[in-house]
Amino acid sequence: MSEMADIVRGAYEAFSRGEFDAVVDLLHPEVEWVPPSDSVEPHARRGRDAVREYLAPNIFEEQTAEPLELIERGDRVLVVARVRARAGASGIEIDQVVYHLFTIENGLAVRFSAHIERDDALAALRGQ
Repeated sequence: MSEMADIVRGAYEAFSRGEFDAVVDLLHPEVEWVPPSDSVEPHARRGRDAVREYLAPNIFEEQTAEPLELIERGDRVLVVARVRARAGASGIEIDQVVYHLFTIENGLAVRFSAHIERDDALAALRGQ
C-alpha cells in the first residue's frame, strides 16, 4: 500500500473511533470538502474548521466508515466505503456504500468529494 493510501486509511480508522480532530489533522488548512449532491447540506466547505463542524457528531449517536477498496490514480485516492450510522433519538439506521475521492498533496488532503454513484466517482477519479 502506498503512503497516500496509508494516510487515507488512517483517516477512516480515526473517524470510526470518533476522533474527528485526527481526521481534520490529515487535511490541508484550506481543504475543499464537497459532500454528495443529495446531502442535507450539499454546499462545499473550505478549510479545516468548516470540515470539523461538518464531521462533528450531530443526530447520529454512532457512525463508522469502513474502506472496502482503495483505487489510486496520480495524486488521487478513491475509496469505496461502507458507511453505517444510527440516529440517537429515532434509532434510524443507515448502511450504505459510498465513494470518497481524496486529492493528496504533500501528505495532506487538499480536496475531498463524496459520490453516491460508482460511475460518477470513477469519472471524477479520471478527471472528467
